[in-house]
Amino acid sequence: MSPFHTPQFRGRKALILHRHGDATRRLTRQLERLGMSVECHWPDFPSGGESTDVIFFDADNGFDGLFPWQPGTAPMPLIALLGSELPSRLEWALAQGTSAHIVKPVQSSGVFSALVIGFANFARSNEVQDTIAGLQGRLASRAAVVRAVVRLTQASKVDEDTAFACIRSAAMDKRITVEDYCERLDKTRLAELVHRLLRTTSANQPDVPGKSWFSE
Repeated sequence: MSPFHTPQFRGRKALILHRHGDATRRLTRQLERLGMSVECHWPDFPSGGESTDVIFFDADNGFDGLFPWQPGTAPMPLIALLGSELPSRLEWALAQGTSAHIVKPVQSSGVFSALVIGFANFARSNEVQDTIAGLQGRLASRAAVVRAVVRLTQASKVDEDTAFACIRSAAMDKRITVEDYCERLDKTRLAELVHRLLRTTSANQPDVPGKSWFSE
């Protein structure tokens, strides 16, 4: 994991999805002291809210469809404002992809900590997702290489090592990765590989009358 450094919050935008009241006033005051600009809305998600840097939301009264994206796919940290410990409310808040929470009633302390933890967890979650996507891509690429090697061995009757060496050489000639080459392997490229193997084999074998490469 990459090391996390506490961000500067001055100049960032915060959106509060909560009924106006003491909680929103206290929270707004603390966020403004950190140099953040704040908007408060309920229950409708405001136009342009997707561009905010962090969202504080009422987890006690939140509902499906509160956010304009699928649960768990928020493009910014979500910080839950929680007064209830009902399992159903906690489960709903977690399903949204909550990065941190503040216990209600909101106090003057705890807002900065929630921001730091929220941003850190959000960054870590994104890094994990990127790692998983990278691993899935590598697995898919390896599967493409295996399929290409199998196709070439079947078409040319060479062993797997020879087939892979031929594919790698062809990929180097085109200045692309072996994985990219294999993912683009069609009948034309397969025929080119077989022809390359024939040329290589002919160049490496002495002329023996009455004996062909295909008869081995």
